[in-house]
Amino acid sequence: MPHLELVDCALGNDASSETGETLDVVTVFLRGGLGNQMFQYALGLNLAKKNRCPLVLDTVFLQDRFPRRNFTYRTYDMDVFAIDPSFTVLSDAADTFPIPGLWLGLDIAGILARRVSGSQTLIREKSKVFDPSVFAAKGDVLLYGRWQSEEYFAGIADDVRTAFKFRHRLEGEAETLAEKIVAVNSVSLHVRRGDYVTFNNVERRMGATDLAYYDRAAKYIGERVTNPIFFLFSDDIQWCKKNVAIPFPTTYVDDISSGPKAAFHLELMSLCKHNITTNSTFSWWGAWLNRNSRKILIAPKQWYANASLKENIVPTGWMRI
Repeated sequence: MPHLELVDCALGNDASSETGETLDVVTVFLRGGLGNQMFQYALGLNLAKKNRCPLVLDTVFLQDRFPRRNFTYRTYDMDVFAIDPSFTVLSDAADTFPIPGLWLGLDIAGILARRVSGSQTLIREKSKVFDPSVFAAKGDVLLYGRWQSEEYFAGIADDVRTAFKFRHRLEGEAETLAEKIVAVNSVSLHVRRGDYVTFNNVERRMGATDLAYYDRAAKYIGERVTNPIFFLFSDDIQWCKKNVAIPFPTTYVDDISSGPKAAFHLELMSLCKHNITTNSTFSWWGAWLNRNSRKILIAPKQWYANASLKENIVPTGWMRI
């Protein structure tokens, strides 16, 4: 992994200029899968542009494989995009010498030490609702949170789209699907299963698969789009073939077309003229990257299992059903 050509201490970044003056840096602590990483990167990019300073990614947590219960291990997934980011020194070390627990322990110790010394400002996400005070952060800043709101990068939407241009060209079955998608009134429909049903703690937080939601969303589309053709994406496509029935022509998109880290599926969703998302950041981004000016975007009325949990992940203009 490349990283900033700066002077770094063993516990993290201690960026200094040749004169000894501390340089401002925005560091993003990455967690979660591709969709989550995209939200975190987008905010980091926005704040770095506002502060006119470098953006650095901390991937130590993603690379750590210390045993955890009811946990989905992730990797750094944004290498599917044509970006060339900088990484912390410990991120490089964890990538080169993967020792479970070691680099993450050093990383956390360094974060705490810099916070106590005042050399770095730790900005932690307070809630699931957009917090504009984040943009007041100056100096050496560490962003720790999910940051799942378009408002964190609304002012640099074009820059975000440029950053998230796909590195790999569609090929094989994915290329064939893309040709079909652009030729019809295509609608992507995403069903998230995976850890949502594998781990009880995740299912309690995100809720069970709501089949009635897909029925309502498909009906809404059918009343407004002429001859819609649905393309169903899922990490459990066999379950969907048995349980998700839509009264419109439907193509169940198999894993063979998923591409590197499922990036082909994300791009294919973005090529559809309309999108039905689930409560997943992966399909959220597939819808957001859709450039159709007349697109219909549908999201669940309730994003989390706890209906009282406030959030504003769904942008204005999307239909919540």
